[in-house]
Amino acid sequence: MITRRQVLFALGGIAGLPASRYGLAQSHKAPRIGYVVSDSNPRASATTFVAFAEALRERGWIDGKNLDVRVLSSHGNDALFPQIMSDLLREQVNVIVTAGSPATRAAKAATDSVPIVFTSAADPVEQKFVGSFGRPGGNVTGLALQSQEIGAKRVQLLKEMLPHARRFVRLYQASTMPNQTSSIAVHDAAARSMGVAMEHVAVADMDGLDQALAVAVRDRTDAVMLTAGGLFVGNRKAVAELALHHRLPAMCPDARFAEAGALVSYGENMSARYRRAAVLVDKILRGAKPADIPVEQTAIFELVVNLETARQLGKSIAEPFLLQADRLLKG
Repeated sequence: MITRRQVLFALGGIAGLPASRYGLAQSHKAPRIGYVVSDSNPRASATTFVAFAEALRERGWIDGKNLDVRVLSSHGNDALFPQIMSDLLREQVNVIVTAGSPATRAAKAATDSVPIVFTSAADPVEQKFVGSFGRPGGNVTGLALQSQEIGAKRVQLLKEMLPHARRFVRLYQASTMPNQTSSIAVHDAAARSMGVAMEHVAVADMDGLDQALAVAVRDRTDAVMLTAGGLFVGNRKAVAELALHHRLPAMCPDARFAEAGALVSYGENMSARYRRAAVLVDKILRGAKPADIPVEQTAIFELVVNLETARQLGKSIAEPFLLQADRLLKG
């Protein structure tokens, strides 16, 4: 069994929040939230968690006062999620908040009564988390990732950044969404339209990522694209370091990767996404049923380029592309 010490993190001291507010037993009279992440380093969740907590506070929910928030992590190991969910159910949580499809899948398998709010899930209908966006049904709702639409845009941006590129490799964590048919079709179509060959490679762990990158170099790949699986998100600094070690430009799913050292990211503003997730949690805490809360899609996207990584890779990025960027990171 996974011990409470292994999966429960005190997030005190982050962004000035008192240490006593997180990871300590609170009154059972206060609603209890299980907040489940995949980051191997609890501090890596600070930006999104603080956004979530601040949005709840604005709606009158203060952890340690009238709310009890339990923050747990799989350390990037999806196999831990079922035990984490079992532990949360024993603690009689009122809402489970999940980050990513594997956590959501484990939560849904564990309970059909406790409300679940997913902060990010690709194709939640296809994955059978919900019946439809407008009428989720059951005990699950949340915010869907626009993975198909953004995938094609990432291919386009990567080609604009590397105009002479002829081969890309898309790396994905199979456990995030086992059925990749739709995603592969979208990325392949976008690549063909730009005269780029696209290969799709499943990765099971960080050793597998290292091996996949080595093969990509051997096959003269011009750049890699990574999806938003918990393995990659939870180990994004190591992901960025591996890509740099193999001298491969990496297009990543959101700004957290570029901030960790990846060359470029295009995706949703994650702080805005977690703030919106807090709104859904607030509705549930006030009596709404997940079945009646439509699944949402956020629409705040940002392109971020890490100029220091570009320098280390020896890549000169044209000014017109840089002018599109929402942020340029200089180290």
